Amino acid sequence: MRKVPFKKMHGCGNDFIVIDNRESVMKSFELSHFVKSVCTRRFHIGADGLMLLEKSTSADFKMRYFNSDGSEGEMCGNGARCIVKYAYLMGIGGDVMTFETLNGIYEGRILNENVQIKFPPIPIQDFHLNQPFPSNENAFCHFAWVGVPHTVFVERNIDLKQDQSFIQWARAIRYNPAICTSGTNVNLIEICDENQIKIRTYERGVEDETLACGSGATASAIISGLLSNVSSPVKVHTKGGILTITFRITEDYVQDILLEGNAVVVAEGELLSEASVRV
Repeated sequence: MRKVPFKKMHGCGNDFIVIDNRESVMKSFELSHFVKSVCTRRFHIGADGLMLLEKSTSADFKMRYFNSDGSEGEMCGNGARCIVKYAYLMGIGGDVMTFETLNGIYEGRILNENVQIKFPPIPIQDFHLNQPFPSNENAFCHFAWVGVPHTVFVERNIDLKQDQSFIQWARAIRYNPAICTSGTNVNLIEICDENQIKIRTYERGVEDETLACGSGATASAIISGLLSNVSSPVKVHTKGGILTITFRITEDYVQDILLEGNAVVVAEGELLSEASVRV
């Protein structure tokens, strides 16, 4: 029976299984099936995603992120904060570290109980504001690639939408090729005041609403800033807690993008190969 050491972590309720793969402990597993299996709630550990920490030639470590459906993602904001905390606890990185992702090099920083991630600058032209919604010419959405693709809608009283109603609405948008051919995360936000927003996110790859989404919170805060609805820093109220987003808008770029929030280790142990579930 093969055993794989792991830690279970969460950032504002966005939960992950984290594995140290620097010595290739996962080489004998078919990763997509393994991830989908162990992320299945009730039958296994259960999580929104799984991350492998691997060696890197260009940073302190490499982060490989997998959605709970087994697909590999380019980046995950809350996942990044958790793996930075993991690397710090394992002695792999110091208070400040860099890590490699499919979307480039990011910087992480330990701030007492919180972890902060610095995003690379994003060109202003990559933010597509006030786009007519393909299935409703009277509705508008906003789109940006902030680590991963995000579509943002601004509404009032977002908590009035029942969970299943929100999921059905968001799922149709997530798969709409007119918005993004590779699929998009869907964010519904409400402006509270000039420094606070509320958010609900349907995550591509999880195929469900999650309690928080770091990259979604970041995309939504920046888009709200570009629309002149908020000013940095922005406290983003998710279902699982508060994330703080800081950014600076210049003529050509959004720079100094910081995502900060908690990163908590809730359990550790060994995953057993015999415990795989049929997926």
